Amino acid sequence: MLLGIFSDTHLGFGSDERYVEAFDRFDEIIDFFKEKGVDYILHAGDLFDHAIPTQEVWHKTMECFNKNNSKLTLLSKTYLDQKIDVTIKGIPIIAIHGTHEFRGKDFSNALAVLEEANCLLHLHAGNVKLTKGDEEIYIHGMGGVPEKHAKLVLEKYSPKPVVGKTNLLLLHQSFKEFLPFDDESIASLSLGDLPEGFDLIIDGHLHWMDEQDANGKRFLLTGSTIFTQMKKLESKKGKGCFLFDTKTKKLDFFPFKNQRKLFYEKLKFKDAQPEEVINLVNEKLEEILSSEFEIKPLIRFKLTGTLAKGFSKKDIKLEIPKEKAIFSISKDFESALFKKQIDNLKELQKEKKGVIEMGIDILEKNVEEAKLKVDTRRLFDLLSASEMEKAEEVLLKE
Repeated sequence: MLLGIFSDTHLGFGSDERYVEAFDRFDEIIDFFKEKGVDYILHAGDLFDHAIPTQEVWHKTMECFNKNNSKLTLLSKTYLDQKIDVTIKGIPIIAIHGTHEFRGKDFSNALAVLEEANCLLHLHAGNVKLTKGDEEIYIHGMGGVPEKHAKLVLEKYSPKPVVGKTNLLLLHQSFKEFLPFDDESIASLSLGDLPEGFDLIIDGHLHWMDEQDANGKRFLLTGSTIFTQMKKLESKKGKGCFLFDTKTKKLDFFPFKNQRKLFYEKLKFKDAQPEEVINLVNEKLEEILSSEFEIKPLIRFKLTGTLAKGFSKKDIKLEIPKEKAIFSISKDFESALFKKQIDNLKELQKEKKGVIEMGIDILEKNVEEAKLKVDTRRLFDLLSASEMEKAEEVLLKE
């Protein structure tokens, strides 16, 4: 049996050409899997970039899935010890939701909508049996959950491989071992927490590609199909998709034929004059843009250190040739005037908490002080959606 594997397509990301790029990559991968004669397709989360896609994103997404529309396949998945039959069009796609698509149990998940439309099978905290001739394999999956709860949720799910069969596990979480030293991402899971006995464990979420043997556990980071955050690790490895032969256990990576390049430059200065910073940035730009690119490259400059006395980052005025590349520039200069503010921002960045996560944390503290045992995430989602009656029901049950 031949399986196609990819993840983190982030449909709906960005604007203009980058918005189109995400859908083009999705189409390209499906066409590639058709050409290779893939039997089933696995997607490890973050199909969409937002939990609630816009009508325009839904429209383009359905156009993509309609191209994978031939035979019908009936599959049976498990969820909470129940069996659920799902009919899928075209090459069957089995997908878990990512952290971008995560919603509380009171709200519909975007992948559940696609399952109702027979576009894919949405797998979470269960498994599905795939067959071809006399061969059968099992795909297990846990969709993305808030990082601080991931270890507990995985322990509760506790997936068990079917003895004597090929078993694969789909996840969408961060792992401590894969986070760079200066990355502020939060992860409660380590590779040692992974369950035993799986032929391949596939993880989405982290956008760079990597494969390794983690204490006898074969572990694959699929990487994303597009750049969304311009991380340093993404600049070192290409993007693409995978094919896995379930009999030989051979895993092959296929890079995109024509893909966008990412250049990441970290430039450090000490008591620098603005002209010194501007000249070095222009020198690096000239070096990068001396090559020809079929697709506009991404260029990320991270400027750090200190500026000469009397200057601030506002004095670093760069002329960026936006017609030649897509840029992201961070000016993390320290000065006597701004050092305290920067330190405070760094502390917030370390925790990497958005407004929603901060709100959930505040609610959790209030719940703890009131000595209530409540699903805080569910309660927060209900309050955010103005579902006051349901929120009251949740509280009254405790």
